[in-house]
Amino acid sequence: MGIITNDVYNFIYIGVIILGGITLPLTLILQLKERDKYHRALMLFVGATFIYMMTDFVTYYLIGETVSADVKFAMITVSDIFFCALTLAWMYLIQVFIGSENQIKTKYLVVLTVAYLLISQVLSISLGRYSSYSMYLVVEEGTGSVVLQWVNVLYVVAVIFVCLASALHVGRTTASPKAQWLKLMLILSLMIYMFYVAIWDYVTWFRPEEKLINIYALDPMLILYALLSVAVIFYFYKKDPLKLSGAQVATEDAIKAVVKKYGLTDREADVLGLINLGQGNLQIAAELGISENTVKRHVNNIFKKTETQSRHEIIFKISNVKEIDL
Repeated sequence: MGIITNDVYNFIYIGVIILGGITLPLTLILQLKERDKYHRALMLFVGATFIYMMTDFVTYYLIGETVSADVKFAMITVSDIFFCALTLAWMYLIQVFIGSENQIKTKYLVVLTVAYLLISQVLSISLGRYSSYSMYLVVEEGTGSVVLQWVNVLYVVAVIFVCLASALHVGRTTASPKAQWLKLMLILSLMIYMFYVAIWDYVTWFRPEEKLINIYALDPMLILYALLSVAVIFYFYKKDPLKLSGAQVATEDAIKAVVKKYGLTDREADVLGLINLGQGNLQIAAELGISENTVKRHVNNIFKKTETQSRHEIIFKISNVKEIDL
């Protein structure tokens, strides 16, 4: 593996997995506290990444030649399944964070990924995917082999296309340079990983196992996962969902943060402020000089945009705003 020995690389890999294991319950706590699509997408991505990294490490490093060919084949198949789950969760995270769900529907990404997984696995198995003397993908030459290679290439190209479309969306809709930079970094990270996947798919067809080991050692997912874990831990510390610091944000600022985050209108912001004061629909209608039915419509819009179902939930969301949200 070049300068880094197997033992050192294994130590680093295990360390990153442990770090990632710490972030998993943190994202779960964040989702339970916030209950919105942003933290749900983050939780799904972190969970998918952790499971994939664990499966990948066990498949290509721990089991070695100590188990039967059937077990190794099964593990490689499981690793492929979690790779698809990771890629899908990554694309969904990008969609949610940049607000492009209406541009490329999530269901289309699901169909794309599931179709790729089924076609590639059926082709791999039918072509004699596993060689009992090797840990790596081996298929027979011929038309089927060419089709399988093209299936892999087309999926990588499709994911990169989604990334490019997402980057254009960010350029058109994001005004803040800082927010734009963060969103583009998230998109770029997936593009880098898919380029690596393309290289890995290409090299595996030639069966030079010493080259495969070197390519595997360059897996950018190890660095990306470490950076992600550190970022999540820092975000959890700043967000402080368990309120360990005791520092509170002024109610007016908290309401403004919720209004900005979920894109509420000026009138919806007025209604939200009165909801936070504990006023009912009749009181709000009298206060704002509008009908009760209009108030109900604004309240329903607020629930829909903030992904809440009750006044208690929206008040809890306001009370949970931290300085990092301002």
